[in-house]
Amino acid sequence: MTGYVRNSQPELAFRVFIEMLEVGASPTNYTLGAVLNACCLMYAIGLGKQIHSYIVKHDIENNTSVGNALCSLYSNCGSLNSAFKAFLRIKEKNVISWTTVISSCSDNGDYGMGLSLFGEMLSEGVEPNEFTLTRVLSLCCVMQSLSVGSQVHSLTIKLRYELNLPVTNSIMYFYLKCGHVREAKKLFDGMEEVSLVTWNAMIAGHAQMMDLAKDGLKPDLFTFSSSLIVCSSLVALQQGEQVHSQTIKTGFLSDVVVGTALVNMYNKCGSIERASKAFAEMSTRTLISWTSMITGFAQHGCSQQALQLFEDMRLVGVRPNKITFVGVLSACSHTGMVDEALAYFEMMKNEYKIKPVMDHFACLIDMFVRLGHLDEAFQIIKKMDFEPNEFIWSTMVAGCRSHANLELGFYAAEQLLKLNPKNSETYVLLLNMYGSAGRWQDVSRVRKLMKDEKIGKLKDWSWISIKDNVYSFKPDFQFRPQCEEADQLLADLIEKAKNCGYESQGDLGVTDEQDEETTFSTVHQSEKLAVTF
Repeated sequence: MTGYVRNSQPELAFRVFIEMLEVGASPTNYTLGAVLNACCLMYAIGLGKQIHSYIVKHDIENNTSVGNALCSLYSNCGSLNSAFKAFLRIKEKNVISWTTVISSCSDNGDYGMGLSLFGEMLSEGVEPNEFTLTRVLSLCCVMQSLSVGSQVHSLTIKLRYELNLPVTNSIMYFYLKCGHVREAKKLFDGMEEVSLVTWNAMIAGHAQMMDLAKDGLKPDLFTFSSSLIVCSSLVALQQGEQVHSQTIKTGFLSDVVVGTALVNMYNKCGSIERASKAFAEMSTRTLISWTSMITGFAQHGCSQQALQLFEDMRLVGVRPNKITFVGVLSACSHTGMVDEALAYFEMMKNEYKIKPVMDHFACLIDMFVRLGHLDEAFQIIKKMDFEPNEFIWSTMVAGCRSHANLELGFYAAEQLLKLNPKNSETYVLLLNMYGSAGRWQDVSRVRKLMKDEKIGKLKDWSWISIKDNVYSFKPDFQFRPQCEEADQLLADLIEKAKNCGYESQGDLGVTDEQDEETTFSTVHQSEKLAVTF
């Protein structure tokens, strides 16, 4: 029964319970908890009440696990009164008991009672867990209770939950909802780990701050700039446009910090024309503004515009830094401008006395690899004052495979494996190169190594946002009726590409059993599916 419940098959769990009763077996407290959870998943309050009657008849209503399950059932079915009665009958209430009834109050709109119960829980000496804390913080958000929420924040630090991601997300969102953007940003900047939930919390909180009419809130320069930074990180163009419109209405667009954040947002969201327009409209520009626009042009393949803007920056007396030169060298790399790249590299060292860092060398190496000049790229690697990173070696591996320099590719791959022996992509590249060279013994060796290291091939995901809906794709995602037309269109496009000379660089070192899956995954790469859709 527990297995069925955990796998979201409550009907089968309940059927097993009926069969158990029919053969005369007596359910244990653990069994009753499992079947109540099944009723909870089915929202079957009628069946749950029948189980409840059995529980009352056998005088086990005050059992902790059974009482918790009853409380959860009634809460999930919208009966706060019954949930609270079940909670009161529990003789030895644990953290799950308290969290369940607090959650019930939250779900059913009795926020004050939820906070009151949390206070009772602490007075009873029951220590809250992360689920309790996130629920209580959500209550503080709804009630806009800054004083209580701040105390809960202090409690999370005392209980050593300050590094717990769900709890930190909840605290950050609480401060945003209460209008304390700086507190939220301080938390965000100090987080060692962030998730999509973190970014969503930031953007949702800032979206509320943008609503000037609500609660009389007045966003400041920090609010607008940090909102645009969040939109950039989420590639949320529509929300960024809304923030842009608010900066115009409130007169903050003329501020250089807001203007720079706006340029960066449009660059990150792929709207280079609007980024350029926003940059042109800035009355004052800083080094960061210039660098952001130069980098944006470079990333979008507008190399000439990037280099011209760099020269314009120099003419007005703005001194470039190492990040600016990364953008300049990247622009040269994307269009194979070797002479210009080398000249700017020397300018950086000699005229501006900037010591090259890894990113500068990576741009030069990427440029030579794109052009097929692998020996020149390798010479740069050997002249570096520090060890190459994963990006540089992976660039070499990919270039060597594309330009059929397999021996250098094998060397680069071995170096890459030394840096990250668990990187499945490197193993796949090695398999493909060995397969291309007909070195089947090496293919077998790498496969055995992957098996020994328990390394599998990554299944990539891609997503695309259309009209407030987010659609996700992965290579073997074949059960989407709404995507049949996209699948067919993609197949037609690939067929036309093959007629024009395109050759798929699929996995060459695969066994016969893998051919069908590999062929499908190669054709239906997640990025191709997303773009076609």
